[in-house]
Amino acid sequence: MSSSDRPATRRRALVVALVAYLALAALHTWPLVTDLGGLSRNDNADTMLNEWAVAWVAHALASDPLHLFDGNIFHPSDSTLAYSEPLIVPALLGAPLLWLGASPVLTYNILLVVGFVLTALAMRALVVRWTGDQWAGLVAGALFAFNAHLMTRLPHLQAVHAYALPWALLALDRLVTYVRTRDAVWLGLAVLAAALTSGYLLMSVTFALAAALLVQPRLWAWRQSGPFLLRIGLAAVITLSVGLIVLWPYVELQTDDYFQRPLDGIATNATSPWSYLTTTARLHYALWSHHIFQRLSTEALFPGVMALALCAAACARSRDAMLSTRRRMLVAIAAVGFVLSLGSSTPVYEWAFHLPLMSGIRAAGRFGFLVLLAVSALAGLGLARLRPRWTGVWRLAAPIILLGAVTGEAYHGPLPFERYAGVPAIYGPLAADPQPGAVLELPIFGGPAFHLNAPYVLASTTHWRPLINGYSGYRPDGYDRMAEIVGAFPADAALDRLRTLGVRYVVVHGAGYREHDPARFAAIVASAAQRPELRLVAVDGDDRLYRVVS
Repeated sequence: MSSSDRPATRRRALVVALVAYLALAALHTWPLVTDLGGLSRNDNADTMLNEWAVAWVAHALASDPLHLFDGNIFHPSDSTLAYSEPLIVPALLGAPLLWLGASPVLTYNILLVVGFVLTALAMRALVVRWTGDQWAGLVAGALFAFNAHLMTRLPHLQAVHAYALPWALLALDRLVTYVRTRDAVWLGLAVLAAALTSGYLLMSVTFALAAALLVQPRLWAWRQSGPFLLRIGLAAVITLSVGLIVLWPYVELQTDDYFQRPLDGIATNATSPWSYLTTTARLHYALWSHHIFQRLSTEALFPGVMALALCAAACARSRDAMLSTRRRMLVAIAAVGFVLSLGSSTPVYEWAFHLPLMSGIRAAGRFGFLVLLAVSALAGLGLARLRPRWTGVWRLAAPIILLGAVTGEAYHGPLPFERYAGVPAIYGPLAADPQPGAVLELPIFGGPAFHLNAPYVLASTTHWRPLINGYSGYRPDGYDRMAEIVGAFPADAALDRLRTLGVRYVVVHGAGYREHDPARFAAIVASAAQRPELRLVAVDGDDRLYRVVS
């Protein structure tokens, strides 16, 4: 046993990698770690939606797990968690924090850092398994977790929790090599973890595995493929069964025409080949990338100069059959990701669009992340091939320099965060009142301003009452019309609809009206004072809380 294979050496290398990735996560998200509970990306509605989703899963698991997907938003609709990503796996990681009293913002920020670290560790494990080189794994993990794409996706927690991708490839590789049932189980768990995190991640894992399988020579050697196909088939059946049971609300929504995304709309959310030359990292953006990004406003998918150079080293001629197979696998994954990222501009996407759940994909350009997956792993293979050629101090110094170089290429910081002051005091009586009843927040937004409901969604985590408002990837059929009716509060028609919906409280935000319709707020306050069926419960600055009396 060589010194690098000893358990103590492997554990030490893992600790070094963990510390390094934590440091990189702090650096790349700076200054977030200086105030995890007070800084946020709540300037983005998707961040607030995901903060709510993580908090809702923890709340539902502790109170009513059988109704996990019946989120409290868009009352009286059900299965509203399924209107967007499930985020169940990240939520399970964050649940203990929420149960101990951490705010959704603090929990989200911690999960963001944890997601970066776990994603990096997963890629590191894949490359170390393939090469036996700890430094190659360390650099590959940094490339995969801290790249141009993920650094622009901080409001999307599910994007950062991408560890299921390398985990699935590692399990598949072990299954192909050893044909063991336990590796099939690990593969199934990886796919299930992807499904319980994100629809995009599930489809990315599915296409990555399909591409990897197609270039496996053992799959086509029929005398050897029987046991392999039996095990992978068993894993697929078990994973599909469990996934369907847990994620059945998504299946039901996809059968509703209202929730189908049209194929002709995919083109507007696809990417172009120019995306793979685009990054918002400070170094490249200032030098050249801003010319592309400002003109096209496309996905940022440039993998970096050092990553591409290491890929070239990996693709150099070799007689190693195993290396050749893994290179083909990664190149196939990159090709599939590239073609799918172009959306409906190619006939491939039109065919893939008819697969289950693909009609729910909105941004085809995000399949470009598969290219970054392949590049990161290939870069690790390339570094592992180069290191034996370096002698003396360069054998250690060169990987450290490379790690610094890829970090410098990907650096976006310091990042802009806004101060989170907590949920306004106006919501206190809602949490204190033991009587049931829904809540309406005004102004309520539909149409192009739909995303402005997101602060109400986050605020509902303090009381968990059914909320008429909502924000997500979808909205219920008829939501905009309902918003128009109740938005006329306190008119008779609005109060009638509120009684029908079981609304007990109405929160009126003066700031919201001051920005969009200043005169409307004064009219609401004056008119509500004349309505005997309304009781003014609390005032907090320009906010008013009314209780609807039956």
